[in-house]
Amino acid sequence: MTGERPPSNLYSVLVYIPGQRGSYLASEVLRSGGFDVSNAASRTELELALKLVPCGVVVTVTSAIGEVRTLSNLPVINIQAFVLPNHDPASPDQSSLFDREAFLERVRRNLGPPDAALPRSSAPH
Repeated sequence: MTGERPPSNLYSVLVYIPGQRGSYLASEVLRSGGFDVSNAASRTELELALKLVPCGVVVTVTSAIGEVRTLSNLPVINIQAFVLPNHDPASPDQSSLFDREAFLERVRRNLGPPDAALPRSSAPH
């Protein structure tokens, strides 16, 4: 067992996506992939979660990446990077596909130890 990464369910994945629907969908995908999930819907909730939840990665959207990075040294995964355009020439509607497997694999690869969740201001110098 030496050198193996611990099971991913030891650390929570923190989902910070303002908006209930996006947060709910991201959380359901992560739970179905075997992850423990915590949610934050506002900056205040994000700050509190980063202090109290032993999380190893933050899943968010493009517009919130900077906000997360100012508060934490955790790996940040942009869920929007896994939403791919679906060009069907037979349909006038533009649709999208979500690459669930690639997203879950990225989360697995980026989980780290819970002490990385320290807020930047509390990190050792």
